[in-house]
Amino acid sequence: MTEQRWAAAALTSGFLAAVTLVLPWLTISGRSRSTIDLISSAGALDVLDGFWKVLVIAGWFLFPATVAAAMLLAASGRLRIAAWLTLPLALLLALLVIGLRLLLGEGTIAWGAWLTGLFAAAATGSAIMVLFGERMLT
Repeated sequence: MTEQRWAAAALTSGFLAAVTLVLPWLTISGRSRSTIDLISSAGALDVLDGFWKVLVIAGWFLFPATVAAAMLLAASGRLRIAAWLTLPLALLLALLVIGLRLLLGEGTIAWGAWLTGLFAAAATGSAIMVLFGERMLT
């Protein structure tokens, strides 16, 4: 696969991971909740306040904005910079889903989180292939 195809796979997967942030992530008391619901509930219960609330909300907005910036860079031919933007956030999102699985168990994690983890892992792997694929294959 060429570098352009790996970049397209990374950006498509990154975009889909960003979109799945609004899907159900956890099932609490029989009701599915998206990341927006979780952040809102945590803020209302003062579980998340001050610096941490700002950090979580900024991160929630940062992921799709960074994927959009990476898409613009890729469209201008800067595939490696686009991959460097995609890689850390996709890796962080994939690790977040794995961490939720380890902390909460399988029963409370909804299907949206699994999709997010899948797309984030695909974006991570594809971005790695853009950055290091040629070096590893030669």
